[in-house]
Amino acid sequence: MKMVGRIFLLFLSIVVTVVIAGKAPPPTFTETGKALAEKLCEKSEDKAFCVASLTSRHESETATAPKLGVIALSVASTNASDTSFYIKSKLKQRNLEPALEDTLDDCSKNYLDAVAQLDDSLAALLANAFIDVDIWLNTAISDGEACEDALSERAGNDSELARRNTNFLKLCKDALLINTILTP
Repeated sequence: MKMVGRIFLLFLSIVVTVVIAGKAPPPTFTETGKALAEKLCEKSEDKAFCVASLTSRHESETATAPKLGVIALSVASTNASDTSFYIKSKLKQRNLEPALEDTLDDCSKNYLDAVAQLDDSLAALLANAFIDVDIWLNTAISDGEACEDALSERAGNDSELARRNTNFLKLCKDALLINTILTP
């Protein structure tokens, strides 16, 4: 009978701790790799894109949820760096339309900031500072949205940059979704 009482007290203390904390502990996953990526991407705006990006790296085959969080940030950071390089190469072209040049200038600044914020997000995730990851990712998303606004509001539009920016926003939102799932 004493054992039942101890188990009950242990259960009760866990319930009280969870209630006091105001949030249930993060879910545990038995899946790894693609099966886990599919589960984590269920609430993504573009599930197929999310799964494809998370499984694009070889190390994703046996990845756990935290490792997929790192992969998500890494893929977003690589995308931001590549997009920043694309913008810089476009700015080197001669005879750009003034409106396009203004748009590219604005987006260049946004992407330089976004790359730094994603690097900070990755460092925060590795330190289990999930709230900081959330802050840095939301700031990077704001940078992508500012570039999107510049692309849509001005006469100077670049369809390749618009496509890259849309993908960047999806990658960041998917990384944010995974961070939310991982947050205790």
